[in-house]
Amino acid sequence: MKALLQTQGEFQRYVLHGEGGIAAEIAGPDEEFRKIRLDVYYDAYRLRLVEVLGSDFETLKAFAGEETFDSIARAYLDTHPSTFRNVRWFGAGLPGFLRQDARYREYPVLAELAQFEWTLGLAFDAPDVPVLTFDALTRLPADAWGAIGFSLHPSVHSLELRWNIAAIWNAIDRKQIPPEPVAEDQPVTIAIWRKEFSSHFRSLPGDEAQMLSAARGGANFPQMCEQLALGHGEDAAAVRAAELLRGWVDQGWLSDYTLTR
Repeated sequence: MKALLQTQGEFQRYVLHGEGGIAAEIAGPDEEFRKIRLDVYYDAYRLRLVEVLGSDFETLKAFAGEETFDSIARAYLDTHPSTFRNVRWFGAGLPGFLRQDARYREYPVLAELAQFEWTLGLAFDAPDVPVLTFDALTRLPADAWGAIGFSLHPSVHSLELRWNIAAIWNAIDRKQIPPEPVAEDQPVTIAIWRKEFSSHFRSLPGDEAQMLSAARGGANFPQMCEQLALGHGEDAAAVRAAELLRGWVDQGWLSDYTLTR
């Protein structure tokens, strides 16, 4: 008699890959009958993962349609078998799959919409850490602003999108017919973050996108001002940087500050 662990391993191989010697362990009059019984589990496993993707990518599913999304999900499962104990992360590779797979890469709006929707989920699931307050900044001595840097809140992400993803997402979220996919004249940077238990997003003007990228790269406030000065001039840059920084604080984008010398 086979050891229980070996039997379980063979059953798992069948559920995951449709192969293994477990069929001989199944009661039934013939091979066809045993396969039907095993395929209940084989198909149920895939159906559950397809349902998970449909939950994580509700907007993509609504945009692509039930039939197309089911094909996408099953193709993704075939090429990206789940390796996670937590099913929450199973869909992480779907945007990349849509960008690379020959069946879907001719429709880049699908990959961008998937990436946008996945990032909304990442923002929602980000660690719950305190946010930097305006009061904390007002208590800093004046000379601190010559060396201050900022840590972005873990929920803050940014994406560069080439399609009208925000318009598509907004329409579907409001149960409206989405607009036709349209490529933007220039890529648009979208900020995504969590506030008050909900994910939010907005498009960024070019100077704010540059400043956010600089902050993420570790630049301090004077360095951010220097970058903005290239487009605004030195005096206007400081005012603009302060304006943007106040907006980030109000939106909960910053979790802390550091002082460098």
